[in-house]
Amino acid sequence: MNGLAARVAEFRESAGLAREQTGKPALTQLREIRALRRIGGECGATDYYRYKLYDESWLFGRGAADFMGWRLQTRFSLALNPRNVVLPAWDKVAFTLIASAAGLPVAPIRACYRPGSRHSDVLGTHLASVEAVAEFLRDPSVLPLFAKPAYSQQGFGAAHLASYDSASDSFELADNTRLPVPEFLERLTQSCDARYHRPEAGYLFQQPLRVAPEIAALTDWPALCSVRIVCTNEPGHVTPIRAVWKVAVRPNHVDNFSLGTKGNLIGDIDLSKGEVSRMVDGFWPSTQTQPLHPTSGKPFAGFRLPGWRDVLACCEQAGSVFPLMGVHHWDIALTDRGPMILELNDIGATEMLQVHGHGLLTAQTRSFLKRRADHNAHPWVNAL
Repeated sequence: MNGLAARVAEFRESAGLAREQTGKPALTQLREIRALRRIGGECGATDYYRYKLYDESWLFGRGAADFMGWRLQTRFSLALNPRNVVLPAWDKVAFTLIASAAGLPVAPIRACYRPGSRHSDVLGTHLASVEAVAEFLRDPSVLPLFAKPAYSQQGFGAAHLASYDSASDSFELADNTRLPVPEFLERLTQSCDARYHRPEAGYLFQQPLRVAPEIAALTDWPALCSVRIVCTNEPGHVTPIRAVWKVAVRPNHVDNFSLGTKGNLIGDIDLSKGEVSRMVDGFWPSTQTQPLHPTSGKPFAGFRLPGWRDVLACCEQAGSVFPLMGVHHWDIALTDRGPMILELNDIGATEMLQVHGHGLLTAQTRSFLKRRADHNAHPWVNAL
């Protein structure tokens, strides 16, 4: 089946599922998809079905008018975050140094591989060569560690090193698989993915974090379940505009949603009080809501994320630490020590933020874009 035929088949399947769910005929759906072009968010057929725009009862706010299409995912951040100020959102060494100096709660770093002769104590033990990394990690007493490239996105090159086995010269990972030490060391000098991983920026070895006990009691699983929270940022005013809760489901030890391909869940969060409501396992029209945790069987509805006021306070404090970025996409872990920042993202995944019926392009966000964006460089803002 060629690309066009596959797209037609996908459209027919989605249209059929949408009709089953709402009774809305395919012709009506087509008319509504065409009407999306006039409301500025550049939504198309994929967005119409992915976010359940065919079902008005699912949507909040102004409905479809609030939604941002996939075509704007990158352009949204480019319009608000000038390229000369986003290094901390890409380089975790730069972020850790700035955030730690400002007193933001960041995950402790045990060691850092980075060639050179000088090193900040914030980055733990200085490992200036691949050989030094190998010697450090072959000491069983230093594990477990969460290892991640300093410059990477979407988890490329990261690994949770649970223990070291000298007989096989390999690491046992958190998912009970094994990784030979020489194979792991290749990540220090060779890119896992040229789009996202730049090995020359170094490598971090982070002290593993423990999930908040309230969350462990709900999920019956020790994996971290972090919050993605997006804030607009201008002098003296940080505004959270959307937040979702990423829930790692057994046997996953990371909470990446990855467009619903990993088997993890994504939950809607009430920004004012950190309460969880709608939980889904993918995108519409083929997903479904998950009222109960699949392992523990406990209900999600009404669960309040621990330390939510501290999460909001952290976002507020960080506004002045990274003042020239107009939009912050935060990943914040909810741990037994309170909220801990995992990373600041420049170009965030807008898909998972809109799957619960809340669009990102609210009247408030559109107004912010019109004030802050360079209209000449980003003319799409003029259509808002």
